[in-house]
Amino acid sequence: MSVAVFASLVFAPLSAAFADTGTTGLEGSVGKQINDITSDVNKKKAQLQDLSKRQEQYRSAIGQKKAESASLQDDIALFDNRIAQTQLDIDIAQDQINQLSLEMSVLDDKMKAQEERMGQERKLLGVLARQLYRSQFRKSALDILLAGKTLSEFFDAMRQVADLESGVTKTLHAVMDLKASLAEDRSINETKKLALADTQRGLDVSKREIEDEKTVKETLLTETQSSELQYRYMLAELKTQQEDANADITALEISLRDKMDLADRLKGQNAALSWPVVPARGISTRFHDPDYPFRYIFEHPGIDIPTPQGSPVHAAAAGVIAAAHNGGMGYSYVMIIHNNNVSTVYGHLSKIVAKADAFVERGEIIGYSGGMPGTPGAGNLTTGPHLHFESRLHGIPVDPMRYLISAADVLASN
Repeated sequence: MSVAVFASLVFAPLSAAFADTGTTGLEGSVGKQINDITSDVNKKKAQLQDLSKRQEQYRSAIGQKKAESASLQDDIALFDNRIAQTQLDIDIAQDQINQLSLEMSVLDDKMKAQEERMGQERKLLGVLARQLYRSQFRKSALDILLAGKTLSEFFDAMRQVADLESGVTKTLHAVMDLKASLAEDRSINETKKLALADTQRGLDVSKREIEDEKTVKETLLTETQSSELQYRYMLAELKTQQEDANADITALEISLRDKMDLADRLKGQNAALSWPVVPARGISTRFHDPDYPFRYIFEHPGIDIPTPQGSPVHAAAAGVIAAAHNGGMGYSYVMIIHNNNVSTVYGHLSKIVAKADAFVERGEIIGYSGGMPGTPGAGNLTTGPHLHFESRLHGIPVDPMRYLISAADVLASN
């Protein structure tokens, strides 16, 4: 791999990270994060209010559907009562029709018996008529008188014939009157039967209409209950969303408190940078060093501080770990964002102990130095153990010596 390609792979992501996080400075970045979280909290609270309103709407809809369901159930119960009453009326009408049919059958039997009796009376009347004819037209009254022993017998015989004729006539008239009466009763019953049949047909139609109305109501009841169930599902879903929103707000508020606490901790931080390692051996390569061997490709963006392999590397100032990149056998580094738009990077680390997004105090150990060629974290652009240290202002590399305290003071304190 060429030096130019390696440099682009190593420093391009690092520069992009600084450009994204270092342009506003730590305090400004935290402030923006606080504003963003506050905005998210407000949005979630507005969402909760909307969810609460929709829940009330769904509860109201459920209550309305319950009332509709109860009303429909009452209507169906009334329909059941009406159907039962109509069926009872139909049964009563059928019983009356059956009773009339029975009475008409009895009347038919009576009429038949009267017709038979009339036939018999007619036969008897015929016999009497023939006898009278023979008596009146074949014998004279004198013959009848002479045939009798006494005049009294003659008159008795004549009276008997007259009485017999009169009785037959009366009987025939009575039978005819009875038959006429029976026929009138049968006609009345037939009229009643027809009227009852019409009533029964009307009741059958009414029953079907009531049953159809009941079916419609039952269909509406099913739809209403289905709608109520759907609203219940929707309400349950809203409750789940509400619980999720509450959980999000709780998490956001915890994060907001952490960010506000971080902002408080950053207030008043000294802009000066402490040396990440003791510069006992001075500086091997300076910022934009003219003797940097790869200057024809890119300027050296920091300073190289010779230090034994595995030396503790300390945070130059309080800040937040923006990146803790373990490159394996490649280039490993840690990036810290500080206050006042300043950020720092620590390269060629053999071991990293810092965690991304963690807050570190000034002097806190973030890793251990490397740089020995062929060791973890050293990368390919190194010739010996050292710490590559950068400082950036608004994401642009600047000379760390502008911010580092006097090296003589560091050496004197050690």
